[in-house]
Amino acid sequence: LAPLRYTGVTGAPFRSEQHRRVLAPGQEERVVLTVPYSEYRPHLGPQDSLKLVVTGTVLETQQVLAKEMRLQLTVPQLTLTLLAPALVGQEVPVQVVFQNPLPEPLEGATLRMEGSGISCPKPFSL
Repeated sequence: LAPLRYTGVTGAPFRSEQHRRVLAPGQEERVVLTVPYSEYRPHLGPQDSLKLVVTGTVLETQQVLAKEMRLQLTVPQLTLTLLAPALVGQEVPVQVVFQNPLPEPLEGATLRMEGSGISCPKPFSL
């Protein structure tokens, strides 16, 4: 498991596991890999994803099997709600909702609103 930069460059792997299985003809086996946030957080930048590479070798034939997967992390959404009718030339109250999905507090977060009629957008500290 390794970080995949937004540029497409793979970072240094931060987790590797080996599993050995004996499978009967037609048998299927599942291996579950759980990666906690605390393990991958230090390796990811703001636009990075995770790259998972799985390889296997059939000992009897030395055939190598491989599969690669890019895990794009879901970015939380902002919800915007108008709290009053929007009338030309008048202020309109807007409610912005963001729920922190992380198991730790966010620090130093800011909200910036830009748009038509907003002459001087300023960041709002959260």
